[in-house]
Amino acid sequence: MDIRLRRTPFYLPGKIINLDIVDDVEALITDLSDADLVPCWAEIWPAARSLARYIWEHLDLTGKTLMELGSGLGLPGTVCGLKGATVTFSDYNQDAVQLSLHNAGLNGVSAAGYQGDWRNFMLTEKYDWIIGSDVFYDPKLNPYVLKIFRNNLKEGGQLLLSHQCRKHTYDFVQQVITELGMTEIRVDTVEKDAESAFGQFSISIHHLLKPGL
Repeated sequence: MDIRLRRTPFYLPGKIINLDIVDDVEALITDLSDADLVPCWAEIWPAARSLARYIWEHLDLTGKTLMELGSGLGLPGTVCGLKGATVTFSDYNQDAVQLSLHNAGLNGVSAAGYQGDWRNFMLTEKYDWIIGSDVFYDPKLNPYVLKIFRNNLKEGGQLLLSHQCRKHTYDFVQQVITELGMTEIRVDTVEKDAESAFGQFSISIHHLLKPGL
């Protein structure tokens, strides 16, 4: 992996996460016409930051297995590891998988990695949790993601999804609830971003679980 990185802190209550992030994302762009080659994985998006905070403040994952889909730079998954989960980072891009593992290691988290295309997802392991931040917005890919949820989520497993209030993701979450027979805990929050021209972003977090859990 020949990518220039820079160290940046991410602050949680009582904890600092160290992340090596891509210093020049534009340098990775080779073909904007091919969605598979656009380096979306190289940014830490607002929904990932909000999800990381939610995990840190609300979840105890001790003894649980967990897969992060579309892990990018691995922030939410790393926080899951700090909260006790055994984590697998999964992404379409091999550099993303390697950086997720690298960032987890920076914070004392040992994890596994899997490079996989959702359209031909070959991983057979089942997990207690599957999480993802701002990666379920393309309706063309959502049927493949739903298949992953069916195949790779344990019976009684839980899902945790976050996004920037995207209509397609709301629609997909409702489809998951209906087809997998799950219930929803939804949290709407605001992620402040001083480096953005917008200043802040509205984020929705969906915690999906089986009734009675």
